[in-house]
Amino acid sequence: MRKLKLAIKIAMCAVLCGCGENKETVKSLKIGHVGHDHHLSLFIALDMAEQNPKEFCPPNVTIKKIKDKERYELHKNNVNIMNVDIVKVGGGSKMPTALAQNIIDIGYGGVAPVLAAVDKGSPIKIISPLHSKGDSFVLNPKFPANNWDEFVKVAKCAESPIKIGYKSPVAVAKIIFENALTHEEISFSSDIINGNVKVHLVNVKGGGKLNVSLSNGIIDGYAGNNPFPAIGAEKGILKIISDLENLPPRDFINHPCCCIAASPESLKNKTEAVKILMSINKKAVELINRDLNKSAQIANRWIGSSVEVEKKSIATSGYSMNPSKDWHKTMSVWVSAMNKLGFFKKELKGLSENEISKKAYDFQYLNINE
Repeated sequence: MRKLKLAIKIAMCAVLCGCGENKETVKSLKIGHVGHDHHLSLFIALDMAEQNPKEFCPPNVTIKKIKDKERYELHKNNVNIMNVDIVKVGGGSKMPTALAQNIIDIGYGGVAPVLAAVDKGSPIKIISPLHSKGDSFVLNPKFPANNWDEFVKVAKCAESPIKIGYKSPVAVAKIIFENALTHEEISFSSDIINGNVKVHLVNVKGGGKLNVSLSNGIIDGYAGNNPFPAIGAEKGILKIISDLENLPPRDFINHPCCCIAASPESLKNKTEAVKILMSINKKAVELINRDLNKSAQIANRWIGSSVEVEKKSIATSGYSMNPSKDWHKTMSVWVSAMNKLGFFKKELKGLSENEISKKAYDFQYLNINE
């Protein structure tokens, strides 16, 4: 009888603990991205880690595709240690909001929206730099200006407000453009009822709506990120006036644009998977910086814009996951601009970049010198 009871206990233990993989007990790492080439490293990481794990994955780690662009499995020593779910989230504040609400664990998005979220009390962290530059100011081809100086002259003499679009209130491109308008002493407002300004800033509510709004005459131009300007130029619906980093007072040269951020829960409970993801992303960034053709092909596969558009778009950007002194220096420009424009109102108001780094950054998962 004792032997029978012991056998039953062993059998129950095997059922409860699982002999081999129990898929219901495997955690899921939910990754959110906005769906443009500033987040190209994620797309390359998933494609190339599956195709060439020896080059792109840490030892004994592989990626298995379950549903293309949506569901993957992260295997270590031939055991599934984490399901990886890929979801497309909106740009601007939507990504950090999704992180704060635990809808996603890891998010790819703009540094400005993440800082704005931290300012409001969100506990999320920037865990890696990712991308810089890649933003443009564009106008309708018929607009009577072909460079920034000409635009300034037209704007200052305008009898009615010029309508310039942006994709979200805390979009990187919008903040840089506002900084340029302030420098040029051109009045602006997001209140379209206010007719006493030279520029109306129009929220088109999404990067994918920038070109549509421009071609339909809703706006006269926009400040936005690639690949949308490159797509619009290919279609002939816009002219690119300037890279935003070149607008006066040229504070945003090589400005950080996108980052990788995470929720505190994922950093605490899914540490190993986060570290593996960072490692594979670094390999992907290396590929972007050495092989434009391959990178453009993968961007085309994930995003749908043409390979030629992606070659032009990717070339306007910088890709790096190194939180270098230069990165911190350019982030301090963000801090200064966001304070000056009144974006920080609570947790980060009046703080230096060094003080903000202690609240908003956590780079221990990078192992940048490995």
